[in-house]
Amino acid sequence: MNYTMNDLLAGARMMSKSVFGQRDEYQLQFNHEEDGCWYVDFPNWPFSHHNLMMVSGADEMCAFLSDDDKFAYVNVIPSNKEEEHPGYAKLIQEEHSLTGGSTYQVTGLEGFNRKIWLCPVTLFVLGQYPKYLYVKKNSAH
Repeated sequence: MNYTMNDLLAGARMMSKSVFGQRDEYQLQFNHEEDGCWYVDFPNWPFSHHNLMMVSGADEMCAFLSDDDKFAYVNVIPSNKEEEHPGYAKLIQEEHSLTGGSTYQVTGLEGFNRKIWLCPVTLFVLGQYPKYLYVKKNSAH
């Protein structure tokens, strides 16, 4: 999925209103929709809904973390330095580009050790492509 410069500028305006002053931990919801695809639940997304689709391994990770194959609730801690977060899987960034997304190697998630790709929507949700993402299934739902 490629974004135009206008998309990125509009997104930057949206990020400045909603993301800066980032949180230490995010609680994200992913929905398995009628078309058979997984999407991040991101209210007020100003662009096409298909941009929220999880692909290239991220969809498989959503399915892996889902209890009912309808929703996946995930806690995410972004970091630019390696940290210890017991109970969290670690995603290590391998490559990224501003408009091309970011590839991560998933480790510490028993039964799911592979690479995933996260699209530029990550910039709107987290405000960055962090070097490390710590991910844990949120069982409270």
